Amino acid sequence: MLDSSQAYQGGVFHDSITGGRAGAKISVTLQEIVAVTQNDDQRRFTIRLNECQLDMGGASGRMIFCRDATRSLTIFCEEPGFARALDQGSMGQLSEQLSILRKHQRGDANRFRFWLAASTLILVVVCIGGYYGVLAAARTAVRALPISIDEKIGKMAIQSMELEKRLDSDHPASKLISKIVDVLKPHATVQGMNFQVMVVDSDEVNAFALPGGQIVMYTGLIKKAESSEQIAGVMAHEISHATLRHGLQSLSQSLGIVAAIQFMTGDVGGLVALGAHVAQESVLTSYSRNSETEADLEGARMLHAAKIDPKAMADFFNLLKEEEGDIPGVMAWISTHPQHAKRVENISNYEKTLPKIEYVRLELDLEGVKKSLE
Repeated sequence: MLDSSQAYQGGVFHDSITGGRAGAKISVTLQEIVAVTQNDDQRRFTIRLNECQLDMGGASGRMIFCRDATRSLTIFCEEPGFARALDQGSMGQLSEQLSILRKHQRGDANRFRFWLAASTLILVVVCIGGYYGVLAAARTAVRALPISIDEKIGKMAIQSMELEKRLDSDHPASKLISKIVDVLKPHATVQGMNFQVMVVDSDEVNAFALPGGQIVMYTGLIKKAESSEQIAGVMAHEISHATLRHGLQSLSQSLGIVAAIQFMTGDVGGLVALGAHVAQESVLTSYSRNSETEADLEGARMLHAAKIDPKAMADFFNLLKEEEGDIPGVMAWISTHPQHAKRVENISNYEKTLPKIEYVRLELDLEGVKKSLE
């Protein structure tokens, strides 16, 4: 039987809250989820259970995110018993969503055990002094480093790079990209990463990501895109490079054995400045094929979660490929990664595995932005 007096510790995301979030006491009734913030004004937020959309994630992987029908309000909690209270309170209406979340959690747990076992094996190799074992262990150690390391490297790199003709944040092109990032950000794998996008006035059709969420977009790419959804596909791809930490992984490989040992021991102070220099020299802006595939599929997942058709990403790939001979610098975004057709095929195949939903169009004035760039 549901105990509606049971209170759970959690929090709320909402634009009306200062800073966008607040801690809250949460209870579940037979009709709705109720969250009362623990700040000075003690505001009350509710989500009807029959309209609730569930996700699971957070640092622990056990945080349950309850979103309303407009996805403008999120109530979250990871306390034991909260999922059961949702199931009982909804009279079974949320059972299917909760079952899917549990399956994903079990899958994540299995993957964690796999990587833990793999890391242990790598550490054994390190103990016998294998050079390549040390490098492999470094890649595992990168995953354990705080995101703040990525952010420090990215900020130092972007400040040092010679990117001429940077557009102001109030330029229509900058505002367009910021709005797209705001749509995608709630669905990023890493919550709380501070994504910062710089728009550069250049005919080059290009975009790239640095560690920690620093992303550069060229106006040539904006001009070439046929829809805001295609630009969202590019942004989802670049955001995925940041959240999957491809930059830091490339850094550990580029800097060799000394960097590997420092990564493994947690002594990363000196690597921040050195890593920024490597990023400045564009070593980190050219990722491996495996990293590109990961970013493609993670980007497609983000688009789907944001109710944007992932096909837009594949469409932009095809657009660049078809018009390669007519666009200056058109291959800058994809030229270092062959097997273009295979990437499009991977995105299409992955999309088929996603739940069927009704996609929505981004209500953004792309044509107006293009005119402002003329």
